[in-house]
Amino acid sequence: MKKLLSIILVICSVFIMSCGKVERITASWTGHSEMCISGVKYIQFTSGASVKYLPDGKIATCKE
Repeated sequence: MKKLLSIILVICSVFIMSCGKVERITASWTGHSEMCISGVKYIQFTSGASVKYLPDGKIATCKE
């Protein structure tokens, strides 16, 4: 029974994290969260996401 419960918990955790739910929750607490996808930094807000721009107008990059 414990193994089955553990498997279900892992599957649910992966599903929640893959939907961006964690980032949206963090954004609701802090105003925004940042993530790196394919070398580009994005800002996640509670209502959407945007590419992060530097003060000089260039797109912010990052390492995964």
